[in-house]
Amino acid sequence: MKSKHMFAVFIFAGSFVLRSVVGQVPIGQCTKIDSCSCVYDEGTIVNLTALENTNGVPHFSNVSDSSHDLYSWNPCSPFSLGPNNTDCVNVSACMVRNGLPFPLYFDLGTQESAEFMVDANGTLKLIYSADKGEFRRITEISLLCVTASIFDLFVATGEQEENNNTITYKLSLTSKHACAYAPKITPSNEVQHSEQLSGGTIFIIVLFSLIGAYVVFGVAFQAIIKKESGRKLCPNHEFWFSIPSLITGGCKKVTSPLRSSDKGTKYDSI
Repeated sequence: MKSKHMFAVFIFAGSFVLRSVVGQVPIGQCTKIDSCSCVYDEGTIVNLTALENTNGVPHFSNVSDSSHDLYSWNPCSPFSLGPNNTDCVNVSACMVRNGLPFPLYFDLGTQESAEFMVDANGTLKLIYSADKGEFRRITEISLLCVTASIFDLFVATGEQEENNNTITYKLSLTSKHACAYAPKITPSNEVQHSEQLSGGTIFIIVLFSLIGAYVVFGVAFQAIIKKESGRKLCPNHEFWFSIPSLITGGCKKVTSPLRSSDKGTKYDSI
C-alpha cells in the first residue's frame, strides 16, 4: 500500500516537473511577422532573433542526419556556403552531401520564403521553400518549446521520399527561444509626457491638501476638544474674521489722500 502511494506521488511530481519544463502550446495559428518571428491568435509571440548570426556564418552548422548529410541553418539572416560561397547563396538553410569528386550543396530555402504553420498536433513549424527547375524543396523545422532549456538542440531527421516532384527535409529545434511569450507594452512618449506633473501643479496639489487638512482637523479640534460651535468652529476664527475689516481699513488708508479736498488750504504769502 505504501509503495502505491509513493508511486502516485512520483507520477504527480513528474507531471508537475514536466509541465514546468515544457512550455504550454498556444492555440491557433501563428501569423508571420518577419522571417524569424510570428504572433499567435491570442497575441503571444515566438521570436528566434536570439539565434541569429549576422556575420555570414550559420548559427547551426554541419548537423548530420542518419544518412550523413550535413545541414546548416541560420534564422533571420542569410548565409552562403560552398567553394567561394557560390553554391548555397544567401540562403536560410543548406544541405551538403558527400559526392565525387566534390561535395554537393543543396539550397533549402531563403529568408524571403519563410512561412509559419501550426500542424494538427499543435506543433509550430517554420517552413522554407526553394524551386530548382522541375523540383521543389521544402524544409520543415519543428519549433519545440522547452522553457528550462539551457542549450539549443538542432536535430536533422533528413530527406523524405519524393512526392510530386517535391522533396521535404525535416529538422527540429528544441529551445526556450521556441516558446511563445507575451510582448511588453511600452507607453508612447506622448503618454509618458502627459502623465508627468509640472512643479506648479505639484505645488497647487500640496497647497490645497494642506489647507484642507488645516480646516478639517481645526474644526474637529474646536468642536471636540474645545466644545465650540457656530463661527467659533473655524480654527483661529478671530484672525480669519478680522481679515475683511483689515482689508477695508487698508483700502481707506490708501485712498484717503485722493479724496481729501484742497479747499480752505492756505499758503503763506511770499
